[in-house]
Amino acid sequence: MIELTPWKTIWTEFSNYHTICDVVGMRGAVYGFVWNDKKPDDYQLPYEFSGCVYIGESGGNYYDKQNGIRGKFRSHLHKRMTAHHKPLTTGKTTEKKYQLFIEKYGYGDSVLNGGIFSETLWLGITIPRKSLPDSAMKSWQIMEEHRQITSYILKYGHSPLMNMEVDGKGRNEESYSTSMLQTMNALEKFLV
Repeated sequence: MIELTPWKTIWTEFSNYHTICDVVGMRGAVYGFVWNDKKPDDYQLPYEFSGCVYIGESGGNYYDKQNGIRGKFRSHLHKRMTAHHKPLTTGKTTEKKYQLFIEKYGYGDSVLNGGIFSETLWLGITIPRKSLPDSAMKSWQIMEEHRQITSYILKYGHSPLMNMEVDGKGRNEESYSTSMLQTMNALEKFLV
């Protein structure tokens, strides 16, 4: 039987994501952003901290053509962290999850690196055991992401700040999925 519990979590300051993502995240990973006054240990998972503000997952490789003609293989994890990094350092975003972060903490390198608060924003990259086959990687990522979000909710009574879709904080009332959910709820009343 293949063990599904994570192997360990690699921690780095979020602003240093570019130094580690392609080293540990080529197969994929679950990640979390955690405010803490010191670097967590590798046996600690992001959900264990009250300062956890986001838990996500990303996996697979992509080819980065920005590095010249030959390009370079990069992890999707690296690409995902770049997408997170920009709004958190510039403050420019239209996405609700980043707006919630900026409203509460502000933005910029000095915020992320502990220059304004006594805590640093840490990136925890949770990786599976090496025995997990590549064919099961995406399923493991989805399972582990939701396990950690659920564990955080059960421990603290609410979802991490930026995981607002989990408890409806970020629901778009005009989206197709919301309208379908409302339709299904209305139909349920007639089926009882």
